[in-house]
Amino acid sequence: MIERLPSTDPSLIALSNTVFAELRNIYRPTVLAQQNKMTSTDDWTYFGYYLEQRLVAVASVKLSGDTLHLSALAVASTSRRKGVARYLISEVQKMFPHANQISVWCVEQTGNVNVFESLGFKVVESVESDYFELTNTSDEKATEVRLERKLVK
Repeated sequence: MIERLPSTDPSLIALSNTVFAELRNIYRPTVLAQQNKMTSTDDWTYFGYYLEQRLVAVASVKLSGDTLHLSALAVASTSRRKGVARYLISEVQKMFPHANQISVWCVEQTGNVNVFESLGFKVVESVESDYFELTNTSDEKATEVRLERKLVK
């Protein structure tokens, strides 16, 4: 079951923290990213995917023009490689009928580019990040990759 969640939902926060803690072994937010987060407004809509009354995946989205921006996709480790991300994205995009494409940014060094490519996304942009740095070095910036997928109506 897919359900809209408030950004303050304890289960959403717990799952996000657990999943993103794994990624913090690869990259971390820069000071600039932390400053931007403190001053930004939360205009994202959050959705959760429940299996057997347990939250197994979350995603936040924002519609801008005809593009549905996907952020903070997190799937519990026990639910990965089971179609959970594909299903969540598919169901959420149906809730935004005016969207013609979906876009997502991810850090290349996490391996998530391959995950999104397997979900039908194509790389459209790759940049040295001002917002994330790799944890294995003191000053190497991460590479952010933007992927998009056209939505079939």
